[in-house]
Amino acid sequence: MPYVRSRKFCCCLPVRFGVFCESILGLAVGGFFSVVAWIEINKFMHGQLQDLSQSDKTALWVVAATMTFAAVTSFLGLIGAIGRVRPLVAIYATVLTGVTVLDIIGGIYLIVQLFHGYGDDQVKKCQDQADKGAQGTVDVEHWACSEGFKVGRTILVVVYVIWWLIEIYGCVIAFGYVSQLNEEEEAKNSDREKNQSQNVTIVTQPAAAFGQPQPYPFSQSSNAYGPQGGQY
Repeated sequence: MPYVRSRKFCCCLPVRFGVFCESILGLAVGGFFSVVAWIEINKFMHGQLQDLSQSDKTALWVVAATMTFAAVTSFLGLIGAIGRVRPLVAIYATVLTGVTVLDIIGGIYLIVQLFHGYGDDQVKKCQDQADKGAQGTVDVEHWACSEGFKVGRTILVVVYVIWWLIEIYGCVIAFGYVSQLNEEEEAKNSDREKNQSQNVTIVTQPAAAFGQPQPYPFSQSSNAYGPQGGQY
């Protein structure tokens, strides 16, 4: 097989190793959450969970389906990384990109809610609880509700941004390995065509004109015997 330079990430690690680790992590996380979600679905389908609302049930179905899909895709990526199977790695990279985009969209929506409607409601609930307590500490508890929520909201935003950067970098690693496999396939095809062209031997033989008699070999002067041919 012709040599193709291995692409790296984090300065020294090969992208194949990165896809291998990503797929194992996705298989573990997706498998865990999908199993938990399917267990909960089985419980409420058999009447064991009566206090779930319709939105909670819908959320369980969505989590179970998406996590199962993520686990299956990660398994395909793991096989592709181990066996250098380009189509499987390409599928894994594409799905990983789609999941990253959906995760970013969902995270942005959650952050907007934290800074507007949902966040204000949570602060108001906290302050209402403070009003029911001791009157001497109401102002302090109101301040704690407001400032505590702001700090928690900021931490959540930072965590989300870091996680998005990790996901985006994971997509870059996966597509980097796809590009490396493409280069290896192209180099292999080029080397195969080169070997085939070297093994082909072209044999040429002059063709006699149609209808033209060929000379008798012993009539030539070099093959003739006698005084004319110079041989005795």
